[in-house]
Amino acid sequence: MNDKDPEIKLSAQSVTRDHTASRPRPNQPVEVVGKVGTVPAALSVFVHLDTVATILNALPSDKPVEAGGLLVGYNCADTQGKYLLITDAIPATLAQGQRLCLTFTHQAWDQMLTHKHREFPDELIVGWYHTHPGLGVFLSGPDLFIHQHFFSHPMQVALVIDPHDFTWGMFCWQDGGLVAATGYYIYGQINRTYQALEQILTQYGVSWPLQPQDIT
Repeated sequence: MNDKDPEIKLSAQSVTRDHTASRPRPNQPVEVVGKVGTVPAALSVFVHLDTVATILNALPSDKPVEAGGLLVGYNCADTQGKYLLITDAIPATLAQGQRLCLTFTHQAWDQMLTHKHREFPDELIVGWYHTHPGLGVFLSGPDLFIHQHFFSHPMQVALVIDPHDFTWGMFCWQDGGLVAATGYYIYGQINRTYQALEQILTQYGVSWPLQPQDIT
């Protein structure tokens, strides 16, 4: 992200509500849940398969430029404590992606908010995602600026993807700073959605770490 572009100031709008929904977290046998890494006790994050599929479908296929968008879902709590439910993503299809940066223009931000209000009226904006093609998973200085100023709610996260080797990393707020989560959950039902995700990954010649025989 480009922290010097005045266009990004649009995202200072209040796009999330301090609202916690009371609902049980995804669990077998109602949902198929698998872990990626070791999920920290501080904040459990559940990412729906639809989120993964939406992000992968929107990745640029013709050139190695950054892409990104918003994450939508719910701040939740149950008897085990608070957790974050990421239900889907909204790609910034009008953003200006370059090799080393991504800028949300006025048009890109309006497009994402319009999509959010139309398709996800009840969900919150729970964070954002962007890619680092061939650079690895980390938060750069501009990335930190964006998250600290525009995604400052304690339950908002940043998801970073290196599409070259499909490395994924989640960054969360902890003790007033951003830290890399050691793991998170993937959830959903193994049905046509899951099969479609496998087809997407096959196009890229990779296998998603959540396989039926690995689900715990």
